[in-house]
Amino acid sequence: MTPDDLAHWQGWCNRPEWREEVLHGPDVLRLAEALGWDSESLGWPPLGHLALFLPPPGARGPDGHPARGGFFPPVSLPRRMFAGADYAFHRPLIAGIPAMQKRVLERLTPKQGKTGPLLLGQVRLEIWQDGELALEEVQTIVWRDDGPALPLPQPASQLPVGDAVFTAGPVQLFLFSAATANAHRIHYDAAYAMGAEAYPGLVVHGPLVAAQLLGLWERRHGPARRFGFRAQAPLFAGQPITLTASQDGLAAMRCDGTIAVVATAG
Repeated sequence: MTPDDLAHWQGWCNRPEWREEVLHGPDVLRLAEALGWDSESLGWPPLGHLALFLPPPGARGPDGHPARGGFFPPVSLPRRMFAGADYAFHRPLIAGIPAMQKRVLERLTPKQGKTGPLLLGQVRLEIWQDGELALEEVQTIVWRDDGPALPLPQPASQLPVGDAVFTAGPVQLFLFSAATANAHRIHYDAAYAMGAEAYPGLVVHGPLVAAQLLGLWERRHGPARRFGFRAQAPLFAGQPITLTASQDGLAAMRCDGTIAVVATAG
């Protein structure tokens, strides 16, 4: 990643895309199923908008993501990850009527990480319905170099104590990938995840865990007005994930006690 590379990639910034679609209720219900969320009694699932405005058909890269050079620049760093997001929920979305989405890559910031150079991208999304801003989302996308192989976390002698526990298996990961049109192969292709990206197993989606944390909060307090999460460590299929809620915020812990996702809601 040279200064000339970065200058070239910056050309993809501040080029907003607008899309319009009729919000399809069954798409949101499929996401609710992937989360284990009872929409009949609880209503709209947490982060239900992730099932809307899915990427249009197009070329794919070897990792399953849309080919670089479209919305995202042709970054040379091989790995791309969703590292976190902040949300503001202004009004409920209504299925069955049109909505508009604005999406823009606002900036790219180079960093130095433990495994080498990083590139952070900030993406802003807005969803408008009936002429009003309904939802704002600011994503952090990270591109990085390949890193060393990771060991499978070993369960602690006593599992972390929390407010809820769930274990994401291959079927749930597939359902979430399908509902959100996330084709990143680390979530469903074990041979690729363990070979090409050196993970010890299938990786649990960060937004899936974030939605579980938001769901924990909303079961107690009702619909949130704001939410934000940051991924700090990977989580793997077949291992229990402990969710906690306290005055300090929300967290998801691995079976070895490592805090993998932190979040806030209000």
